[in-house]
Amino acid sequence: MEPSEWIARCRNENRRSLDEAESKQILGHYGIPVVPEVIVTSDTQLVSAAQSMGYPVVLKGLGSKLTHKTELGLVKINLRTPDQLRSAFDDIRSAAGDAWEGCLVQPMIAGRREFVAGLTRDPQFGPVVMFGLGGVFAEALGDVVFRIAPIDERQALAMMDELAARALLGDFRGEAAADRMALAAALAGLSRLGMAYPQIAEVDINPLIVSADGTVTAVDALVVLTDPDAAAHAPSLDAAEDDERVARLNAALEVMAHPRSIAVVGVARTQIGGFPGIYRCIRNFGFEGRLYPINPRADEIEGIKAYPTLTALPEPADLVVISVPAPAVPAALKDCIAAGCRNVHIFSSGFKETDEPEGIRLQAEVQQIAEAGGLNLIGPNCMGLYVPASRLVTWVSAPASSGPVAMVSQSGGNAQDFTNYTADTYGLHFSKVFSYGNAVVLDSTDFLAYLADDADTRIIAMYLEGVKNGRRLLGQVRRINRVKPVVMVKGGVTESGARTVASHTGSLAGGVKIWQAFFKQTGAIQADSLEEMADVVLALRHLPPWQGRGLAILGTGGGIGVAAADSCAKAGLEMPGLTPDLMARLREIIPPAGNMIRNPIDAHLLLTDLDLLGPTLGHLAAKPNLNLFVISLHLDWLFGLEQGAHVERIGHYIAGEARRHTNGKPLVVVWRQYQPQAAIQQTRMRLEKIFRDAGVPFYHGLDRAVTALSKVAAYHQFQRDA
Repeated sequence: MEPSEWIARCRNENRRSLDEAESKQILGHYGIPVVPEVIVTSDTQLVSAAQSMGYPVVLKGLGSKLTHKTELGLVKINLRTPDQLRSAFDDIRSAAGDAWEGCLVQPMIAGRREFVAGLTRDPQFGPVVMFGLGGVFAEALGDVVFRIAPIDERQALAMMDELAARALLGDFRGEAAADRMALAAALAGLSRLGMAYPQIAEVDINPLIVSADGTVTAVDALVVLTDPDAAAHAPSLDAAEDDERVARLNAALEVMAHPRSIAVVGVARTQIGGFPGIYRCIRNFGFEGRLYPINPRADEIEGIKAYPTLTALPEPADLVVISVPAPAVPAALKDCIAAGCRNVHIFSSGFKETDEPEGIRLQAEVQQIAEAGGLNLIGPNCMGLYVPASRLVTWVSAPASSGPVAMVSQSGGNAQDFTNYTADTYGLHFSKVFSYGNAVVLDSTDFLAYLADDADTRIIAMYLEGVKNGRRLLGQVRRINRVKPVVMVKGGVTESGARTVASHTGSLAGGVKIWQAFFKQTGAIQADSLEEMADVVLALRHLPPWQGRGLAILGTGGGIGVAAADSCAKAGLEMPGLTPDLMARLREIIPPAGNMIRNPIDAHLLLTDLDLLGPTLGHLAAKPNLNLFVISLHLDWLFGLEQGAHVERIGHYIAGEARRHTNGKPLVVVWRQYQPQAAIQQTRMRLEKIFRDAGVPFYHGLDRAVTALSKVAAYHQFQRDA
């Protein structure tokens, strides 16, 4: 029988799961090495089957209602005689009762190494393949790896290398290495099965036994079907873009990002409290287009004519921003439709993110109105757009300069914090920022589709909590990341974080291991915080692509040696030792007194006599195993040299001459300061400005630098391997 026939029979019998024999029939159809077995219902069949396959054997109860068979005493192993077999048969039939439909006779598969493989259907990403340590350790240790289907054998092999217990797959205590290609074929087969049959919700193969000769055998299996109603509403597995929709929304977002006219619904006559309101934020930022305040109770607002409704405007606004209490939003949307205003940002909150019945009802009403009216809607519960080139922002104190970084953020607060921090700290500026909140109509994937073709954007930063169509996101990021690096902070990857996400945006956040698979498969860079994302973006913006993880550190202070080694090891970078010939060359430049020639190089003379720094970098850069360089500055000590003047001299030298000696290899600076003197802080600020203006990445502390460098190195490696 074909898998579809087994599934249909199960559906017709109103079952949610196939029995073990049926499950193995389907798995065998997809190349998974299942144990040979015979179904028996009588003593005669029982003994004949065992004699045919040879003792010892395993006997299992079989029945569509029988689950958790081991716990129920329905599995008997290592049966070596007909008498043992008959006794086990009687015990199983008695224990199973009316649910008994027969028994399975299987050869006893010996093996000390047990793994688990399976398939689950994630609500965001669809079918996901799993592999890990199995048997009794499967749930206890949780050493499992996921990949979002479809995957091939190459990706399956990579999954195995990520297990903490991967040594069990090699030669182990006198047993041969596992047949990795058979395992890879099994995982790829599960992927094909999940893609072919959306009716399948789960597949569990536990244990998957590795025998002493390396043979792999699935000795137990279960296939669970989706709820029929859920299957009918399952998301499409087709990741192809709807070109017509993308073109339409890209055109709309282009207008929204560069509007000639903006109407703000809900403008107070005077500023109330500290926040000036959306209208005044846009006006104060210098928007040069036509700005229309909407307030039915005011004739004018601060000298500007006010309008009672959108339909009273002299033209349909390119962008409407709604800032009224949540219960008034549906009426405002209907006014948008009546006025022919199709591009809308809802700033207002009080919807599904409240997790209260009225907020949920209001959001459903907003969605119905927006979809029926063909509105290109951002929000609700979000800050909307920040486009410096258009002088458009909906919050206070945004940087005025434009730059090549874009941001897509589910959180408006994070959008504000990240743009301000990144600009103020590192001098990095933005092309476009989209804060989209509850994503009733436009989701992260719509903004990514726009930014993919945006000529002003070279790097994309994201803060993401949930996504409607995970498969679309997967395909988009995989494609975009080849041309424009995507750096993402994923909120809600822990259980407690996921609960917060649900209350914040009403989104469903995927599990941590599935999101780890997302990053593995797309090559997007995962950051653990906004600050770390800024560190990574800084390196991407200013450093050329490089190959390798060999790091050389130059600085002063005996403590940097051990600390540097620890930091690099934790980040996944290497600190290669210096070869004798290289050390000899460096000794010709650097005298031994007070200077240590190793990696890291602890040589104060390199920072007091800058003419020595360039040649030292040149010798290091000539070595192929040294791929990038960090100069560590102890500002408290350096400040004592000419009261800060020498610190600035060092900054100018690194920004100019030093980089000419690295043979094109990346160079970054880290600084540390412990003394609180204002003069040292002011010197540091002048130093940072030198580096900002010259495009030299600089970091507060070595840990932040090596973390960013390691993640960018992984990005470049992914591009080479893809």
